[in-house]
Amino acid sequence: MRNVYTPLFVLITGTCMIFDSCSTCSRQQHISGDDVNNLSGADSVYVNVARNVFYSLPTPIEMSILVKNLGVEYRSTLLNDPLNASTYATSNKMALNFGIYVTDLVYAGLFNQTQTMLRYKLAIQQMIDGLGMSVAVDNNVLKSLEENINDKETMLRILAETYSSCSVYLKENGRDFLSISVLVGGWIEGMYIASSQTNENLVSSEKQIERLVIDQKLTFDMLWQVMSDSINRDIPEINELMTEMMGLVEAFDAVEISTDTSQNKVVFDEKEQTDVIESLALSSVRKETFENIKEQIRTIRHNFVK
Repeated sequence: MRNVYTPLFVLITGTCMIFDSCSTCSRQQHISGDDVNNLSGADSVYVNVARNVFYSLPTPIEMSILVKNLGVEYRSTLLNDPLNASTYATSNKMALNFGIYVTDLVYAGLFNQTQTMLRYKLAIQQMIDGLGMSVAVDNNVLKSLEENINDKETMLRILAETYSSCSVYLKENGRDFLSISVLVGGWIEGMYIASSQTNENLVSSEKQIERLVIDQKLTFDMLWQVMSDSINRDIPEINELMTEMMGLVEAFDAVEISTDTSQNKVVFDEKEQTDVIESLALSSVRKETFENIKEQIRTIRHNFVK
């Protein structure tokens, strides 16, 4: 099968155009303030490349939006029960499920599930407290989230600011590896919700979901690069994550993607007032490969939430 898809950068740019305060934009603001002048030229280039990769990854908020845009129906049974929040004892489990719960809250919010959102707000609060990030989030922020629970734009803005503040706090306190865990948790949850929605009777929806899952190979490659860059630091939590996800690496390796640069085109972004290069990529995957990717995602997600 051959699919033509929009690259991740363009996809996220489109998300930012819809929600001006989305967390990718917020995180980019934090990058510019980091001082790398004391590094050598080579080290400075490496750090900037690593940051660009990390900040190109979709946040849990963006993963929910991607799933909602598939046009699928809301299924509460796919979400992680907020009551499980009290069972996560380690920092890494809390970080993974912080990402998962943010994804679930936004997913429920995009389907106007107000009471469910309130339950996930409490679960997120538990993860924030458990990770010692309460000092990074103003006491009135989550209260404001509850007060604006039915205002999608405000809700997304508040969550984006909360997510950004927590990520910065973790980095500034030497626990940036937990930010990676948050991203991994949110990404896996979005992939799990999307890939669990396939229905042989809904051919168009099936193809859309398959396309999203396969297109996310590029995202996963970047995610894996971020984790791989941490190997030299010998971080047990990241090493554990990489072991957990090795099966997904092998599954995605069976997906063939090639970029036809002759099809690249320059499009003027009216909002940003700048030119953006759009490229076309071709992917091919066998049915068993797609099913294997889905199974690997299901297994990883099960281990994250148990």
